Amino acid sequence: MRSSPIRAHAKIIGVLLATCAMPGFAMAADTGKDNAANTDVSAVLVNAKRASTPTVTAVEAVKYGNAVQEVTAEQIRVSGASNFAELAQFLVKGVNIGYSPDEGEYTIRLDGGGDRDTLVIRDGVPLYDRGPALEDIWSSTTLDPHMIENVEVFRGGNSLFYGSNGGIGVVSIVSKKPDGTRKGDFGASYGSFQSRELWGNYSFPLDSEGKHSLMVYGSMQATDGPRIYNPKAYVDNVFAAGGHQKFPLNRNEVGVKYLWQINETTKLRLNAEYTESWFQDAFPDGEVHSPNTVRYPIADLSLEKRWSPAFLTEVQAYYSNPHIWNSEVYPDICKDKAGCTNPSTNKKVAYGDWSGKTYANGAYRGFGDGSQYKAGFLEMGLTVRNTVDFGDYLQVVAGVQTVSYKDDSDPIYPVGDETATTTGVFLDARPKLAFSPDTAISLAVRTDVLPSSDSETIWKFGVRQPLWAGSYVRANGGTSYSLPRTTELNNDTSTTKGNPDLQAESTKTFNGALGYQRQFNDVAVSVELGAFKTEITHRIQGTTDFRVPAEGAFGPRNTYFNNEALTKILGATLDVDLAIGKAWKLNLGYTAQDASLDSGLFKGEQISETPAWFINGTLAWTSEDQRLNLTLLPRVQGSEWASGGLSVAGRPSIRKDFGHYTVVNASINYFAGKDLQHQFQLRIVNLFDEKYAERYGFGNQRFGSAFNRGEFKTTDPRYYYGYEFEGKPRAFYASYSTRF
Repeated sequence: MRSSPIRAHAKIIGVLLATCAMPGFAMAADTGKDNAANTDVSAVLVNAKRASTPTVTAVEAVKYGNAVQEVTAEQIRVSGASNFAELAQFLVKGVNIGYSPDEGEYTIRLDGGGDRDTLVIRDGVPLYDRGPALEDIWSSTTLDPHMIENVEVFRGGNSLFYGSNGGIGVVSIVSKKPDGTRKGDFGASYGSFQSRELWGNYSFPLDSEGKHSLMVYGSMQATDGPRIYNPKAYVDNVFAAGGHQKFPLNRNEVGVKYLWQINETTKLRLNAEYTESWFQDAFPDGEVHSPNTVRYPIADLSLEKRWSPAFLTEVQAYYSNPHIWNSEVYPDICKDKAGCTNPSTNKKVAYGDWSGKTYANGAYRGFGDGSQYKAGFLEMGLTVRNTVDFGDYLQVVAGVQTVSYKDDSDPIYPVGDETATTTGVFLDARPKLAFSPDTAISLAVRTDVLPSSDSETIWKFGVRQPLWAGSYVRANGGTSYSLPRTTELNNDTSTTKGNPDLQAESTKTFNGALGYQRQFNDVAVSVELGAFKTEITHRIQGTTDFRVPAEGAFGPRNTYFNNEALTKILGATLDVDLAIGKAWKLNLGYTAQDASLDSGLFKGEQISETPAWFINGTLAWTSEDQRLNLTLLPRVQGSEWASGGLSVAGRPSIRKDFGHYTVVNASINYFAGKDLQHQFQLRIVNLFDEKYAERYGFGNQRFGSAFNRGEFKTTDPRYYYGYEFEGKPRAFYASYSTRF
């Protein structure tokens, strides 16, 4: 019987409490008085000075019992993160990154959930893969950290305002915007693996009053990429054909933003951007060459109108139309028992070995008639939200949201292009108690009409109660749902058959915490000890079969199903902030999660790619003149399991714990200029050169020489094997940036 990671790491919680570990977003900081319920922006953070302002949504979420962490632009700036995966891995509490950040593909998972129930949005635009044909589109890879004003992380179920896929959390990115003034940023970086980066943005008014203003922005990133797979992980014929390689990544972005400050109470914002990236995703057991191209246009609009001090209307609308082109080139195997001749060298090739040739994988992933076929989707959304304050009695937030998407792939892909539309109406009532004015309560409900014409009703509650001397207690909970993806419903290929009868996943979450926030002269401290419970029903999963190239055919087609076993996730968190004047800031967060199915063959086992526990955060020192900054970003991770390989009596033959590592990033920052506007940075990734795995994958020997000679079959334990996605080794980056 495995022990719970929550119980097993009770000592860690004690140590962190003793050393003042912290939450990344210490909301409603106390200044010596009982003002934990205060929602004034100046009281949002422990830090007295800040470079960005949290959104009204974040401030209100904290007031009504939610756990919200904020990562500011300044924290991102001194960390030197070059992509959003690196940013989240070290700065966001409770998050686990799946895949390799250098491969152009990664997922962001909060509090034991998967990428299906952790929703990433940018200025109201969901960066979520709707399931196009061919390949997933990892939308968060398009994010440029240099354009982020702040990141707001809503832990716990948050489908009330955001809809499908926010069942365990929402990561909301707020980007930099024009504000009617003249300002700009510019930067350049060079480092290990021939990594090059340029970025910049410039805002300027279009009229003398600054009512109309523009921002133009763009970035370029290119890298050869580090080694991801050990040479020993490659199938022999894949390696012989040149499959062992670096994983280059190139990303370019350009965009323009517009602000119209119509009057003192009304403003309109428009944004249009275009991102293009190229990366490889060849795996050790198959592809010799697998280039991907992603093109991602986004347009969005926001309108804010305050009709009176008690009545606010917010409107958000967006359009996105991402596409991906993916080709896969495989090694050709000599099937002649007498041997073959390598066409390039004219040398003899043994039966079962690489023939010296390669081939593209048919019409779906090949190069076609001189071109590639595209896969993608088209999505549009609109949200209207009204906040009405009824004096001393009640505040109400009410609104409507509609999201429509459809497959936008080439007709060669048999997925269908029917539009899936979800329309939801939400109401959040916030009563005010005359006998306890500091108590904040939220009671909310939302009803959605789903693409299947069924309806889904979810609910949410939240409460926060100040106690004494800066302490407080908070709790919230509710239900959410996650819709099936397009390919899961409609895909129809030689290897996969969609399941049109799939039900939406249902998620129920509860979390609560006891916290303390206080300012002691120039020392600010915030400690929060929390727990969460999540239950997921009808979890969508896929079956796994194997290809048999020797027979020139596929086995039974894979499909998707709703797992009837209940997924239970129990967690504990400890977050603490400590700031000592302007010199020292300590930021550490601990998350433990016991995640397993309650029935079936896998009952009681930690689910795959869900760390049992981890600690991350920052330790920063800044000189008295604010010019020199030293920052350490540690991540300590416990066990993390992966299961795969040959199915034996319904269970995978390989179960690998690839966790247990400590990775520390560091940066040295020097700020020059009268206004500290020039930043020189030396960034060190993986300071102690830890050997670790970002993820653990599984492959097979379908291209292996021994298998193709018939020395063993697919039922042999030698057919399947596992391999690591290696973390980045020690690497160095130098950069210069300036603000003007």
